[in-house]
Amino acid sequence: MQHQVEGLTPRAAALLLVLAACSQAERADAPDAAMVCSTLEPLSQAALRRTVEALAAPALEGRAPGTAGDATARALIAARFDCLGLEAPGGAREQAVDADEGATTANVLAIVRGTDPEVADEVIVVGAHHDHLGRDERGIYAGANDNASGVAVLLALAETVAARSSPPRRTIVFAAFGAEEQGYYGSLAYVADPPSGAALEDTVFMVNLDMVGTYAQQETLYALHAFAGTPGRSVLETLVPASGLNVELGDEGERADHLSFCEVGVPTTFFFTEDTRCYHAPCDTADRLDYPGLAQTARLVSAMLTELADGDLDLSAAREGGCGHP
Repeated sequence: MQHQVEGLTPRAAALLLVLAACSQAERADAPDAAMVCSTLEPLSQAALRRTVEALAAPALEGRAPGTAGDATARALIAARFDCLGLEAPGGAREQAVDADEGATTANVLAIVRGTDPEVADEVIVVGAHHDHLGRDERGIYAGANDNASGVAVLLALAETVAARSSPPRRTIVFAAFGAEEQGYYGSLAYVADPPSGAALEDTVFMVNLDMVGTYAQQETLYALHAFAGTPGRSVLETLVPASGLNVELGDEGERADHLSFCEVGVPTTFFFTEDTRCYHAPCDTADRLDYPGLAQTARLVSAMLTELADGDLDLSAAREGGCGHP
């Protein structure tokens, strides 16, 4: 069990941990400093690693929906959004999600409003699921690659956008989804009831980050669902040559949150790296990830997000064309 403060609920104890971390944000040895505003460059290996280590810490016991570890992970993500000064859509940082066996978790959301009157209503969603498998007799399923790695990149992107001298032209929603492992419950809840100011009919693109920390295993980053003619493919074909990464474009992506958006016609790109050694196993721990590759991936996705949010692609027309086909 996670260490708890006597007499407090797991949620309240988690929030106390966050407050303690915020008060020590500039101390390198603060255990939760990775999750609050810091002086580290957000797309650096060091910043990404600290976030992965915080989310995949043994004390969170695998972040299964409805557990104390799940509550702590959500509180830490919310604290980062709060420290960055990002808006909670409709005033609510969390969107409740019902998972299996009566467990309750939540999506953790932040929104950056677009400023160009011509395209400000167009919404780009950047998503990554925060949950994992918990623990059993085999041990703790820490979920460092699956999917602390994706959340680390999502939070780095949020920090990069928050630090801009001027807001983006289009609106960006950062969504850390709950209960993906049980069947995409978080992303399905989002699609069924989008947050205020991010209507589904105005959502023109979705970027999904799931298992992006093991590039070195196959020396390949997959940009799935980036089919020919889609905005993802158009942008990446321009950016990939300078990225230093081997990126495979276009195959159909399966078993991840982007499908919830694809099924309602939102074009998507799903970033993924193979993990043949520790997928859904207790060995998926923070010490074994490829942080140079993770940082390169974060820089590529950041450049893609900038182009999508500020560029001249007709994303509204692409949205009318749907998710695309193999």
